Amino acid sequence: MWNPLKRIYLNKILKTKFGDWKINLNVQTLAGRYRIHGGVRFLSHQEAFRVIQRTLVRSGIGLIYSQGYNPHPKLSLPLPKSVGLASEDEVFCAQIAQTGPTEKNFENIAGQLPLGFSLTDIAVHNGKVTYKPVEAEYLIEINERESKEISAAIDMLNGFIEAGEKIMIERILDEEGSVKTIDVSGFLKSFEQVSGGVRVICKITDKGTIRLDEILRLLKMEPNRIGSSVIRKKVNWQIT
Repeated sequence: MWNPLKRIYLNKILKTKFGDWKINLNVQTLAGRYRIHGGVRFLSHQEAFRVIQRTLVRSGIGLIYSQGYNPHPKLSLPLPKSVGLASEDEVFCAQIAQTGPTEKNFENIAGQLPLGFSLTDIAVHNGKVTYKPVEAEYLIEINERESKEISAAIDMLNGFIEAGEKIMIERILDEEGSVKTIDVSGFLKSFEQVSGGVRVICKITDKGTIRLDEILRLLKMEPNRIGSSVIRKKVNWQIT
């Protein structure tokens, strides 16, 4: 039988460890932008999430925790990335209690990040704020031979986009290889050949987006390039 005294004791332990996590009227949202490169780019989304969570806990910032018997920081990484993809524009959002100077928080968080993670900026918003991705820009690095071969594919894809024509691909649905044919034209904004590579800008909508391996297939490239020659350069966010 549940002993009410155990609940009182548990609440005391949680409050000692996490502070008064049940009620906090001065909620703010901490948004941090960071780069991820080197070997840590092969971390899964959940592994990267745990790295950021540990970093914020160790930084000493006043995180707000969920309620219940297993409280955890109110934290999100709003745009998961492919395993192996290097990125120059990742974002984490955490709910915090009213905090001090931004510069000090930046130093505390940056100092706790492991090798391969680099904090570039933080912003503190009053209240609960959501970061919603609307566009992502990728750079696919190519050599001189590939540069000549890929021009025709880029021109063709841009022509389809400008004409509003469908761009059909087979989307892989599971590990067994099940596929579904879909139109990805609504998720593509532009392809541009630049010095040393191809810049691709894709749209992120409520209906989804195009996957990076699908972009590579449209360009007649192998999906294994994600872990070696593709970088997410920039993400445009809608803040609400």
